[in-house]
Amino acid sequence: MVSPVGGFPTPSEVPTNQQTGSGDFAAQLAELERVSKEAQANSIVMRRITTELSSEKKVADERVS
Repeated sequence: MVSPVGGFPTPSEVPTNQQTGSGDFAAQLAELERVSKEAQANSIVMRRITTELSSEKKVADERVS
């Protein structure tokens, strides 16, 4: 599932859960774990990109000076 810019899924992308009782809680917990891992992976990618861009900026600034 790919979320639009801003990280929020559109209503049609939000999964519906048809289980009841403790199965419902387990499914919600599994979904929370999946979303948490996805957010953690996105955070790692963003940190890598930020670091690369910062390094490139420093090099460019040194060339100008």
